[in-house]
Amino acid sequence: MNPEQAWTPLPPAQWDRYTARHLASRIGFSLHPSIISEFLELGPKAIVEKYLLQPQQMTQLPSLISMRAAVKEFQMKDAGGKREMRKQLQKQNREGYEEYAVAWNQFARQKQYSPQEKLCLFFQNVWVVASQGVKGVPMLFEYQNKIRQSIAGNYPEMCKRLTLTSAMGRYLNLDKNKAGAPNENFARELFELFTLGEGNYTEADIKEAARALTGYSFETDGTVSFRERAHDSGLKTVFGYQGRHNIDDLFEIVFEQPAAATFLPKELLRFYLSESDFDSSIIEVLGKMWRESGYSLPFLYSTIFSSQLFYQEEFRGNMIKSPVHYFIGLHQDFEIEILPLPRECLRIERLMGQAFFNPPNVKGWDGGRAWINSATLAARRQVAETLLQDLNTDRLNADELRVLDQAKQNGISPAYRIDLDKIIEKGTTPEKLAEDLFIGQDAAFLAELNESLLEDENRLTTSSLRELLLAAINSPAYQLC
Repeated sequence: MNPEQAWTPLPPAQWDRYTARHLASRIGFSLHPSIISEFLELGPKAIVEKYLLQPQQMTQLPSLISMRAAVKEFQMKDAGGKREMRKQLQKQNREGYEEYAVAWNQFARQKQYSPQEKLCLFFQNVWVVASQGVKGVPMLFEYQNKIRQSIAGNYPEMCKRLTLTSAMGRYLNLDKNKAGAPNENFARELFELFTLGEGNYTEADIKEAARALTGYSFETDGTVSFRERAHDSGLKTVFGYQGRHNIDDLFEIVFEQPAAATFLPKELLRFYLSESDFDSSIIEVLGKMWRESGYSLPFLYSTIFSSQLFYQEEFRGNMIKSPVHYFIGLHQDFEIEILPLPRECLRIERLMGQAFFNPPNVKGWDGGRAWINSATLAARRQVAETLLQDLNTDRLNADELRVLDQAKQNGISPAYRIDLDKIIEKGTTPEKLAEDLFIGQDAAFLAELNESLLEDENRLTTSSLRELLLAAINSPAYQLC
């Protein structure tokens, strides 16, 4: 496929169940029949418009509201008072992190929010911050909301917004970047990991960019302010442009660089389409179009997700699901809710290798084959086995029982476990199971297993169905999207 043809829209005649399933498996977490039916009706551009360009925010969490008030109280105290209150804040932060992580998983599990939240995960793995480095959950919550607010705009504006957040300021030491003593951490990652890529800048560019970014104060309550006296107002030369550059000048200069046009498209394709590198001519054509659009993010999403390249047969079923994709998708596939208990949600995602807002380093998660090893596969199997067992409330502690009781008092009685009887009533066949769970794989091994499990006059029982579902969920086919 030549570079120009790659980015032309998929012909309407080729938009069918197979291409819709491919898009659903990449843009979201599940192949649930209701999702495929809607996608078939909408088409790629309308899907992007509905699910990516009208971002919805998460509701503020009670624990984070309390934490913000506690932080303000902490700032008013003297040194002795701060020492006494620090442990209380640390406890609140741990509890707030758990509440936020569970709430986010539940939010992302709702199919109307899944594509936007998967896109948030993408940007969180480009513009990386981590809970362990930020040490303030309200700042993480604000940071993620800034991403949502920015995903329907242009990329330079998103970059400026995320730069001026307390989470980023604390994580990459912008809070220590002062006139006369610049800190280069953020400037280096801005070029290498956020906008240009390795090899497209010099050490001198980093030093001068750091000077342009001096003067900002990042408070633990999320307040960001500019202090003129802390800003280096001297002449700076960045990528050959000399002037008394500030943050606005810096981003304008960065996005004049040729590498800025191809960096984010390459990252998006790696996340959504293939780990393999694409021919440079294909990327350059897309980059040129994107630059001409004013670095419009909606243009980039729409072009990629409606392109002929995206739907080529060679890219279908060739990506390994991330732990979050696997976990949320499993709940969507079987129409069950995420149990609002940190022990089940946070712990298992950490064991699978993707702890909430805690990537291994500033480069984020490698993804792809790095998701799979003996330990993470065992954790995935544990998820499947747990969801196919009845919820044993005898093993829950008092706090966990209180959470479930509160949900019932609010009139919520969600299903937290896979209902085997319901599946049997529907008359599910191995072929239908494979179609609903697998992308591009046939049902031969399930059909063979099904034959060996049939009992009671050729009918599945709950125990034999459990074995069949375990085989399906634990199969290599289910790990792929």
